[in-house]
Amino acid sequence: MADYDVLKQFVTFYKTGTLRETAEKLHISQPTLTRNMQKLESEFNVPLFQRTKNSISLNETGFLAAEDAEMLLKQMDNMLQRAREFDRKNRTIMLGACTPVHVPELIRRITDINPTATISSEVKKVSQLLEGIKNGTYNIILLPFCPEGDDLFYKKWGEEHLSFLLPKRHRFARRKSLNVSEMNGENMLLFQDIGFWHDLVVEKMPDSRFLVQTERYTFMELIENSTMPVFTTDYVLNANPCTAPIGSRVTVPISDPEFNVTYYLVCKKEDSKKIIKRL
Repeated sequence: MADYDVLKQFVTFYKTGTLRETAEKLHISQPTLTRNMQKLESEFNVPLFQRTKNSISLNETGFLAAEDAEMLLKQMDNMLQRAREFDRKNRTIMLGACTPVHVPELIRRITDINPTATISSEVKKVSQLLEGIKNGTYNIILLPFCPEGDDLFYKKWGEEHLSFLLPKRHRFARRKSLNVSEMNGENMLLFQDIGFWHDLVVEKMPDSRFLVQTERYTFMELIENSTMPVFTTDYVLNANPCTAPIGSRVTVPISDPEFNVTYYLVCKKEDSKKIIKRL
């Protein structure tokens, strides 16, 4: 049977009506197109064209064959698209995280065990992550707690502890730890892109005003040149000890349990061997 390209030439001829326009549209030579139409006609083993000395056109059988060929091409295109989408989906790992700082390490670890996979990641609210892992939006998610659900598999990823980064002359600078209620009401610097931490500190310090920054450089400059308290975590300080301008500041851990989290990697149980158990 004729291959895809020849059928496409046949259908294009059916739409344009001339060999010249078909050849121009498909960027092939007219003699090649003529030979392919002759070959197609011989494979059908019935006349498809009316020929005169200077022209060629479809006969009634040719019109019928061209209409069926057009439907067949659409089915083939749909088949190819579905197969490619299925392959892409199987080779793409969708990662959802509650905080951005752990995403680079997760991507590196996933890439190590799946070097041919494409990894797509995004930071979302916890409720969206839980919904996404259940409906198939994500293959794996990072949560700040151990989830419930018989259909879910989870594995501890690590811990992170939030602290206040205070100027050395702050009234609480000598404290070994602080409760957030003690700092509630103070003006605070806050970086926007910190995932679930953002909503947590705003909720737990309702009387504070937050100077929210979206650019990392500006945020770091304000930390270095202002006296406003700011948040940090042990993970950030350990991962980037040279980038945190804390020479004139001290770190005071937050004692509230919800600010000391254990992270869990979560996926559906049927995916656990393929993803999480290998991390």
